[in-house]
Amino acid sequence: MEIHFKQANSGNYLAAARGKGEIRYLVIHFTANNGDTAKNNADYFADADISTSAHYFVDENEVWQSVADHDIAWHCGTKGTYYHPYCRNANSIGIEMCSRLENGKYYFKEQTIRNAEALARTLMGKYGIAPDCVVRHYDVTHKTCPAPYVESAAAWNAFKAALTKEDDDMTADEVKQIIAQSRTVYKTADDVPAWGRATVDKLVEKGWLKGEDGALNLSDDLLRTLVINDRAGLYKA
Repeated sequence: MEIHFKQANSGNYLAAARGKGEIRYLVIHFTANNGDTAKNNADYFADADISTSAHYFVDENEVWQSVADHDIAWHCGTKGTYYHPYCRNANSIGIEMCSRLENGKYYFKEQTIRNAEALARTLMGKYGIAPDCVVRHYDVTHKTCPAPYVESAAAWNAFKAALTKEDDDMTADEVKQIIAQSRTVYKTADDVPAWGRATVDKLVEKGWLKGEDGALNLSDDLLRTLVINDRAGLYKA
């Protein structure tokens, strides 16, 4: 994975020279913007002095780093209450995902999710970070961040599942098709592609997926979430 680097303004982070063993958590955020890019954010934090930062910014095309891993970015601190017992700026790396806004709701483009997952896996391997130590900003301070993963537990569970579980029964062409069809809507079970049909059939048979007036209207993002949860064994009941 290629990671571009542009140093944040010195007023936005603490030079700390942390060792590998001091980095124990990854904190996932969202930019709360509509259509911004990773480079936009890196440029902004390089110029502005706002006492705030993150280590990485991810969009559908690129990853930009703003603060070195060994330095402390100010991304999950609070003057209020901490709801996570251990995760703090001093022992974590912050990853900001560039967002989109549609009908008043924030969402992530499919390839932004894939890039964030790949970056998280890389950092987990580099620093020995356990899956349970990949958390949302919300888990630390109860700020609604990242909104798409606070508002949808299923989407967050799918992100977490992808950090440790490979979809090895999907072909490369199928994965490319999923990305290309991001935001596609499948109206009925017959419209669902082969990689998701078994999951949809199972949920329809259990009565857990009914839709309205005979139409399921599953977005591609939601279908992927259901499939990952199914493969993780969450639909056994």
